[in-house]
Amino acid sequence: MELAAYRKWASPWELRNCWPRLGLASVPYKSWEPLRGGRPEDMEPSRVTGVLGPAGQLLLLLCIQTLAVKAVDTCPEVKLVGLEGSDKLSILQGCPGLPGAAGPKGDAGVNGERGVPGAPGAPGKAGPPGPKGDRGERGERGDKGEPGSRQFCDTAPRTCKELLTRGHFLSGWYTIHLPDCRPLSVLCDMETDGGGWTVFQRRSDGSVDFFRDWATYKQGFGSQLGEFWLGNDNVHTLTAQALQTEGPVLSPHGLSAPGTNELRVDLVDFEGNHQFAKYASFRVAGEAEKYKLVLGAFVGGSAGDSLTYHNDQPFSTKDQDNDSNSENCAERYQGGWWYSSCHSSSLNGLYLRGSHETYANGVNWKSGKGYNYSYKVSEMKMRPV
Repeated sequence: MELAAYRKWASPWELRNCWPRLGLASVPYKSWEPLRGGRPEDMEPSRVTGVLGPAGQLLLLLCIQTLAVKAVDTCPEVKLVGLEGSDKLSILQGCPGLPGAAGPKGDAGVNGERGVPGAPGAPGKAGPPGPKGDRGERGERGDKGEPGSRQFCDTAPRTCKELLTRGHFLSGWYTIHLPDCRPLSVLCDMETDGGGWTVFQRRSDGSVDFFRDWATYKQGFGSQLGEFWLGNDNVHTLTAQALQTEGPVLSPHGLSAPGTNELRVDLVDFEGNHQFAKYASFRVAGEAEKYKLVLGAFVGGSAGDSLTYHNDQPFSTKDQDNDSNSENCAERYQGGWWYSSCHSSSLNGLYLRGSHETYANGVNWKSGKGYNYSYKVSEMKMRPV
């Protein structure tokens, strides 16, 4: 290999590594005078070969080859030391040493701050049902309950008069119980003539139509706030129920049958004048007898007697003609009543507001203001004797 080929394998500075490797570090310093400057141009082949001679050139070539082979294991950059005050050249090369032993384990660092809680995970599946628990202890016996319906019915008030005797002195709507325990709301007059009256018919302002059919009169209709008919079934039940009295009762107006009710009719005209009529007994038969009127003796009153004419007469409506006239009196006089042939009173007629030209089709009471005057207020009420 030509000496000039060293450029392919080592730089001029790297050639200096060959001196100690080739044992040339002991050559007298003055023999290397041409290389003293340490410049790259001093390491040109012509200068190096002139210094080394044939033997030195051969050794230099071998050194270059060694550098090429071991290039991957080359130590870090070589440093030149001991040049001044010495007649010899000393070249030191440092190489990495072996790794030292591992040091002792350091102390644990302080705990870091607690992190922010993560989002809740999806709920898991429900687990299997647990075993059935033991039966609990038996509880204490409860307080005694309210009386049964039958016992309550036996002691519940059945009439407005009974409510009056129990201390209810204000007129108004109350609940009574019929013999079959059915509750019924009724208007009680606690002021008129000693009070205790159960009102079953009321006219006051013409707000309710009384020209109704049989079924409507049977069940009742109207409003608690104004006009109403309590219902033929209810009137029959109230007048037929057994009362506390036994045997005939001697009233100021004669004997009354046991379990009967007296009847009172109150009338008010549009001038504010009050009239009334009173009867010793009053009863309404059942539907099988067409709600026939069973009336006792007239016992007085400023309105006179305009109801005895209708005694023992069945009830009639526009769709059920039970009167003794050839025509339907209920249809002709536009009401529901105990018509005969036809009437001397018809308190369920049209509300004509005082005097009227039409004949006998208003809220009429013949012995009072005749057939051409329709009363402002009429009330029919009963009370146990």
